[in-house]
Amino acid sequence: MFGRATRRAITLSNTIDRVSVTQDFPAVRTKAVANLFQLLARFTPWVEPELLGLRAVVRPGDVCLDVGAALGYYTAVLADLVGPQGTVHSVEPLLFAHPALSAVLRPRSGPNIVRHSMAFGQEPGRTVMRVPVRNGVLVTGRSFVDEGARGLGSNAEFEDHVEVNVRVETIDQFAVHRGLHRLDFVKGDVEGAELSLLHGARKTIERFRPSLLLEIEARHTERYGHSAADVADWLRERGYQMSTWSGTAWRPVDRITTRARNYLFTHPDRRP
Repeated sequence: MFGRATRRAITLSNTIDRVSVTQDFPAVRTKAVANLFQLLARFTPWVEPELLGLRAVVRPGDVCLDVGAALGYYTAVLADLVGPQGTVHSVEPLLFAHPALSAVLRPRSGPNIVRHSMAFGQEPGRTVMRVPVRNGVLVTGRSFVDEGARGLGSNAEFEDHVEVNVRVETIDQFAVHRGLHRLDFVKGDVEGAELSLLHGARKTIERFRPSLLLEIEARHTERYGHSAADVADWLRERGYQMSTWSGTAWRPVDRITTRARNYLFTHPDRRP
């Protein structure tokens, strides 16, 4: 009835549930969640395959930002990779996203996972996130920050949107307020607002040269009045090189295309 990968995923999910009920070991539970998501990334289309490439970029003791954490599968794998000496700041403004799955799968806050309810942008303050609705169901994965947007853009396909007020910080502000002495990796999934995210992180990026894994699609960036290439160019001007995950390794690429959504940017000092 089920394929081998599906049966293994179900077994791991049951194990996670037992760990969360019977043991107060955040690291053990995070490891189990990370293993589940990596299994799904390897054998199914449900989880992004780039998850498998994080090991080439992230090291024990690193400090990471998971921006647009959603269910938290990047958070789980990053927390496993950085270990007890590292820290993952998991940032998600929509706390109601994926409530049922989150109860079982979302990695718990612990010694190396710190959760934050906010959006990142170019300027601090407050803004509205527009959450699309399809057949009466919220499609949180396509939510976008209304600040700077010129209409719905790629989200015009949805029947309606719900507006949610959220707090906004810049990454530069965040780094100062949290006293960050290093930042090694940033994953960003912000549905077209990547350039705004980067503008608010300029000082931090120029200071720490973190590697960045950004979801970049022209259909989303157009909503904010710029091209996907503008995002890559901003980082290239600061010495970054761009790669995509081939299934076994990161391969250099020279432009954003429709063949990939996620792009890894590394500074020569942190090349995978």
